[in-house]
Amino acid sequence: MAQHSIRPQQLIEFSTFDTAFAVAPSDEDQTRRRYMTLLVDGQVAPRRGASSTVYRVSNTECAAFALKVLKTDDLETEERERVLPVRTRTFLEEYRAQTVVSHLAGFPKLYGYGMIDDVPAILMEWIEGFTLNEATPQLPADIYGRIDARAIAGIGRAVLTPLIAARTLDERFIHRDLSPKNIMLRCDRTPLEEQVATNRFDICLVDMGSATAVAADSSLTMLTNIWRAGTPDYAPPEMLTSDEPALVELRSSSAIDVYALCGILYELYAQTTPYGRGMSLAASPYRVKMDNDPLPLAPRSDADRGLTDAIMAGLAREQQERISAEELDARLASWLDGSAPVSDGNEDGPVGADRSQAPAAAVAGDRAARAAADAEPEPAAEPPARPVPSISRRSFIAGALCGAGLLGAGAAAVYTKGFGLLAPRTLNSYTWRELADISAEISAAETPTDAIAIANGYGLVGADGTIDGSMCKDLQFDGIPHHVQLVGINHDELADGSGYAGLTFMFTEIVSTKPMSDKAYADGGWEASDMRAYLNSNFIEKLPADLAELIVPVTKYTNNTGGTEDPSAVTPTEERVWLFSYCELAGERARLTFNEGYRFLADILNAEGSQYDYFEQLGVMPQSAAEPLVRNNEDEPDYWWLRSASPDVSLADGIVTFNRVGPNGDPFHFATACTDTSGILPGFCI
Repeated sequence: MAQHSIRPQQLIEFSTFDTAFAVAPSDEDQTRRRYMTLLVDGQVAPRRGASSTVYRVSNTECAAFALKVLKTDDLETEERERVLPVRTRTFLEEYRAQTVVSHLAGFPKLYGYGMIDDVPAILMEWIEGFTLNEATPQLPADIYGRIDARAIAGIGRAVLTPLIAARTLDERFIHRDLSPKNIMLRCDRTPLEEQVATNRFDICLVDMGSATAVAADSSLTMLTNIWRAGTPDYAPPEMLTSDEPALVELRSSSAIDVYALCGILYELYAQTTPYGRGMSLAASPYRVKMDNDPLPLAPRSDADRGLTDAIMAGLAREQQERISAEELDARLASWLDGSAPVSDGNEDGPVGADRSQAPAAAVAGDRAARAAADAEPEPAAEPPARPVPSISRRSFIAGALCGAGLLGAGAAAVYTKGFGLLAPRTLNSYTWRELADISAEISAAETPTDAIAIANGYGLVGADGTIDGSMCKDLQFDGIPHHVQLVGINHDELADGSGYAGLTFMFTEIVSTKPMSDKAYADGGWEASDMRAYLNSNFIEKLPADLAELIVPVTKYTNNTGGTEDPSAVTPTEERVWLFSYCELAGERARLTFNEGYRFLADILNAEGSQYDYFEQLGVMPQSAAEPLVRNNEDEPDYWWLRSASPDVSLADGIVTFNRVGPNGDPFHFATACTDTSGILPGFCI
């Protein structure tokens, strides 16, 4: 069985299966029936990882399980015999590590391991709930979008509980890859709203692909798993290298999980990771973390200092200098006992204020409908300008290298293929005509892999398709200098149906401000807006002539009704210059993240295109404020329009309202009337 052959509603049969628990001989037939014949749930999308895919399945008794299947569909026939046994041994160690903690609260229950044809699979408990990434927008926050400090400490303690319990076992368990995507807040026993209200979170740690179990009297782990790395944004240095002396011992320490957890708590508090976002794009995350200290975590008020000090104590680069899990738990508990649940609001920005207490200046027309539609109450309309983040030494060094042409698309010197030039080229060094020729070559590629290889050959992307956001091309709009960046390769449908535009560009900053419509209107959405007419006429006329003549029309899908509950309101239009949609920036949003009665919002918003590679690579999520979406207007973060009309608010207010990205990078909670003024930040293809 190739993994990619698993389909919705497919019947799965284990050919062999060993339970994770003892079974009496008399119960063997019943056990076989319960666990070995399974039906794949077609209503739940598989969770795809780098080495495996998790499916929601059910048995003949309609009991739900999680089926984790080893990834094999990337193996060529000649590789399969050589590589599959190695992957299988690693997968089996993951199973072995999970058996150690399966009986503990905070970990999924484990039912067994077996083979589906020749592919190994693990059967375990299906956890209903949200990943921490998905749940973050539903946590209490102040009007600036900052998560309540008490909730952050509560989550920290909830994660520490199973980690500390696992340390008491004969075989010590270490997760080694904690990140917001594998910490789940389960909601099948206690609703998330109740967990938030009581600050008692029901945590389950999932994805044990890097985990290990170490005998209490040994510092050794199984060699098949010792070299697996963690997530660069959260992993400590010892998980990001294979050259450190005594690495076996270092990777057998619970200090790994303390470091990762403190990195997660840091991000929840500061809205950025300890070394800034994009560590996965760094040439050597290990060297970044060994050569630089994390950015200081400034407390919002003196009352928070105990919390921020505890978090920073877990981020020391040397294991022996980090706080222990038990001490971190004690310090979080002590801080919670001594901190007030709600701030008096007199310090620099209110701490712990619930979004429902936001002042009446919140975005007009958006409050009532959003409160009913989404679990997260909304922020205020006009928070003060956020300060420009300080630049870490890592960022400064990376920026300097980019300027020197030494960092970017994956090679120290990239030579052009098509113009007979023997000099390194950067995005800004190409003319628009040269870029149009490159785009045509990319557009003609037979496969996505070929398209990336072509773009990489011209120095526009890395060998893996990574887009370097620091590479920009200069242009003038209406005589004023601006910059554009690359956000997509072969992403947008050409309007003539001949394929896809090779290159998609986006302005890096807000170009100007304008209402979506000069007059209020009740229906028509994007297609009927004055903004659309302006971008495809007057706006283009203000672009450089050598660019304007090369812009190609593409097809965009948008809610062209406005107020609606019907996904058929999303229809195609032909565009030369256009605004971005919600899902093009943030990706698809799960229906269950909306309250019942408002799940049509997901159906409509998700139909308006697909997420651009650049924003997917930076980890922009549909329910979170995202640093890559913060854009300036005259050097200050400001609001900017999306072409996505707000279906529910437009219905409620009787005037078409459009979503905007807020100054904090939130693309969902700032919808406003079409007659209001916000920033223009458009895209185009050549």
